[in-house]
Amino acid sequence: MKRLFTLAACLALAASCAAPAQQVECLARAQVAPDFATYRIHRVGLLPIDGSALDVGQREVLEAAMFTEFSASTPYEVVPLDPEDLEEIDVGATYLRGRYHPDAVIEVARRYRLDGVFVVTVTDYQFYAPQRLALQIDLVATETGAAVWSSSLHLDATVQDVQRAVQDYYEGSGAMANESGNGWEIALLSPRLFAQFAAWQVARLL
Repeated sequence: MKRLFTLAACLALAASCAAPAQQVECLARAQVAPDFATYRIHRVGLLPIDGSALDVGQREVLEAAMFTEFSASTPYEVVPLDPEDLEEIDVGATYLRGRYHPDAVIEVARRYRLDGVFVVTVTDYQFYAPQRLALQIDLVATETGAAVWSSSLHLDATVQDVQRAVQDYYEGSGAMANESGNGWEIALLSPRLFAQFAAWQVARLL
């Protein structure tokens, strides 16, 4: 695995950790399997993000945000996987209403000693202003090959509730203080910051 997140990038993305979650509106939704607590999940792989309309740069921005926020906000050791890591494995369709190809998931787990995998599917993405980002994220237990936790999120930078949550998030973290006075509004224009906010919204529910 040769995932390429520099220390500087991770530190920049992790700046949100100080944001008080209880003061930011929760825009994501999650479903948890009834037997979730019975699974022993510690080490989780992050599969390459699926989304046919994404180019390489957009995919890297989203994957960096997901890796950093899930590493910082969940109790799991997150292992990012490159497409090269999966070349010999047929992972099949990523999102199939909570079920995955068990053989593929088990093979990924065996190779990288994983207890689960995160599967992230981008269903809507506008990389320029006004930004939009819609995600479906599943945590698949490698013990069974079934999704034991699923979350969805749809962000539209023109929606007032989204703008207010972005403001609370970045003002709460103090990460956007700058001399230009632009503050949190930059996050509505920056793909990296918008992706960070989206990743945090989902990760906080796990």
